[in-house]
Amino acid sequence: MTTGKTLLGLLIVAGGLVFYLMNQAPKDSGHDFLIAALSNNETGIKSLDRVLVTQGEQQFDMRESDSGWHLNGGFYVRVDSLFNWVQALKNARLIERKTANPAHFPALSLTEEDLRVRLYRGEQLLADVILGQTGSTPGARFVRYAEDTQSWLASGLNDLNSSKELWTLTMLFDVPDNQVQVIEWTAEDIVRLVKDDETGQWQFADPATDGFTPDQQAVGSLASALSGFRIQQALEAEQDLGQPQQVFVFGLTEGRSVTLALFGDKDSAILKVTDSDQPERYLNWQFTVPDYKLDTLMMSQSEALKKPSEDTEKGPNQLLSSDQTDTEG
Repeated sequence: MTTGKTLLGLLIVAGGLVFYLMNQAPKDSGHDFLIAALSNNETGIKSLDRVLVTQGEQQFDMRESDSGWHLNGGFYVRVDSLFNWVQALKNARLIERKTANPAHFPALSLTEEDLRVRLYRGEQLLADVILGQTGSTPGARFVRYAEDTQSWLASGLNDLNSSKELWTLTMLFDVPDNQVQVIEWTAEDIVRLVKDDETGQWQFADPATDGFTPDQQAVGSLASALSGFRIQQALEAEQDLGQPQQVFVFGLTEGRSVTLALFGDKDSAILKVTDSDQPERYLNWQFTVPDYKLDTLMMSQSEALKKPSEDTEKGPNQLLSSDQTDTEG
């Protein structure tokens, strides 16, 4: 019983301390911008070359190059996440001055090991800010400049957090199937499928297909391959992967095309990607993809190209060949 009362007393004291820290100090801020170098620049993220976010042992070092923003010297950053962070920092304002006692920083998550962001333009450090706990004032968060012991309440920062999932680009494409107009599929044969503008049905671009017809459901699943297209891992490209097992060229509206080349079997599948809008973007990268996408991309042509007859002796690669004729019967 005594131990329980002691623990309860400690919790009450700790809670009271945090409440005191959150509400002490005069309200003398003039509502200045948190980062003047950003607020005075209309371009926001375009004015930066490097953003370094750290928290404990986690480090997310984002640097811009000619090909885009890269994370920790590797694959691309999720630019939407980076943009949201920079915009929030750009618009954040100081509300009121708080504690300047470093002994209080751990309780407010304002130590140098807590969430910290550094912004650079070239070699120049524009800002070094630690983002602490949310305050009792609605929409406010404790912050301090890393070089200063003075802490503040600031507005507009409560939604900022950091994680590997937040910063790592995994969704390469999110193209709805209604934007896919043509699929050129190279495997056993080269098959070109086009979507009828009026019916929305898939058909062969070459009518000489010996009675074969596209399986609408199977081809439809291929057309949906670029919708929510996420990768599992990005790896630096190997020089020689050999010949691809399958290649899909998706012709999209407005003339854009996306090519997916699949190498290896299911246990060791590697994907190469080309986007006509950004031909160099994925040139030096190869990817692994989730099983649900891999199953679609490993579909055989015999699954998607059906012959409406009882003749099952011949495969589609035989009957799709232009120099093959049916001599049975």
